Amino acid sequence: MVRLLATVLVCLISLTFSSFAFAAPHGEVYRQAKAVTALVVAVNDTTHSVSLGSGFFVDPDGLLITNAHVVEDHTRLFVYVQDQQVFPSPPILVMDRDLDLAALRIPIKGTDISLTLAQRPPDDGEDVIAVGYPRITDILQMGFVLHPTVVAGQANGLASGRSRTKGRSTPFIQTTGNFNFGNSGGPLIGLDSQEVYGMVVHTVPYLERAKDRSGTPIGSVMMKSGIGYSIPSSIIRQWLTANRLSYTASETKTRKLSPTDSLNASEEANRSFATGHLLHTLAIVLQQDTELLDLAAFHYENAATLRPEAPWITRNLGLVSATLGRWDQALQAYQRALRLTPKDPALLVDTGLAWERNGNRERAIEFYRAAIQSNPGMESAHNHIGTLFLKAGRAEEAIQAFRQALACAPASSMASYNLGLALEAKGLKEDAVLAWETFLQNSWPRTDAAGFDIKMREGVARLKPLTAKAHPVSGSSPR
Repeated sequence: MVRLLATVLVCLISLTFSSFAFAAPHGEVYRQAKAVTALVVAVNDTTHSVSLGSGFFVDPDGLLITNAHVVEDHTRLFVYVQDQQVFPSPPILVMDRDLDLAALRIPIKGTDISLTLAQRPPDDGEDVIAVGYPRITDILQMGFVLHPTVVAGQANGLASGRSRTKGRSTPFIQTTGNFNFGNSGGPLIGLDSQEVYGMVVHTVPYLERAKDRSGTPIGSVMMKSGIGYSIPSSIIRQWLTANRLSYTASETKTRKLSPTDSLNASEEANRSFATGHLLHTLAIVLQQDTELLDLAAFHYENAATLRPEAPWITRNLGLVSATLGRWDQALQAYQRALRLTPKDPALLVDTGLAWERNGNRERAIEFYRAAIQSNPGMESAHNHIGTLFLKAGRAEEAIQAFRQALACAPASSMASYNLGLALEAKGLKEDAVLAWETFLQNSWPRTDAAGFDIKMREGVARLKPLTAKAHPVSGSSPR
């Protein structure tokens, strides 16, 4: 009997040590989870709104999934990967509004940064973590760089709910934990299993009555209940299979990331640039928010200090300075970037505009012409030259410049409107009317007539952040 008991104890100890041997340290699970999670930013320029959520990679070849409600109804889309790379306009492969799932393709092949999709739901009481970007705008406004947040919680079993648009009965994983808006689309991961159990989709807010010291109700405050729900990985797997999209199944394991105690200068610079780019984008959508623009400039400056050889960083610093009306600073930034890429036509146009706003029209024309020499199809350079000619009373030269701009971009509203002004100044009123009719056909449907001159002359679109391509540490241009 004693020998049997000893044998049982040895088996139990062996099993215990075996499970610990195969379980990764929690710090490594956190690092891996954060590495596979991305920030998804969907901008709607019509409604001047921004949707921020999370997403995560489900295979090593850049298949990213998120919630449909994060990316639907957007006019511009950005994905920020590992807080260092910015991917503009990634293709949405498939979107299901009812299941609230969307799949995007991010060009980061061969990185091995995906987690596996579990075949089973978590056990009741199992420790889980939700990874994402909750309250990221508040965090950025406090001066921090872009980074994900890991929230610990516990699984509470499956609960039947309703699908998003059709109201069909569908299961969700119930969890307790301090999840927030911004966790939507992020992964729910088993702390010990290291598998993705689901995608966070709902948190439960509630209104709490606020009272003064005497107990008199003075209003209501939106609170978080600490209850959240996630789309189970089994549904995600079925959806991916039905749409013929590959994913990392739980039978295989991807390479574990090695711990990183500190970032090198390039990684810090890329993170600061990505943070500045996000703040810059948000500021433009929110009608030139000055505080966000100042924060964007701070992060661009930090990135430019760490990576002075990266022209796209310095150019974006110039763009945000221009948006703030700091044209001296913008000019300085553009000139630094030009030393690295002296024939970049877009950068030459930016520099010309900075010279123009600093009162030096001749230098501005010099840079606009250099841009045209570098790229004869640079429509904006022709437009700017034409505008300067028109202001100087050189209507004939202005007409030629605007016609060249239209030859480069026949649908350009700005060129057709300005051409009408130049023709009117020349006394060719009938031709001016024809040009303005073309402008009306190409302009925005709801543009107010009184705003035509401001929108066209000031060129608000010129102040949008530079569209950033992914720039790995090797340093390809983000343009």
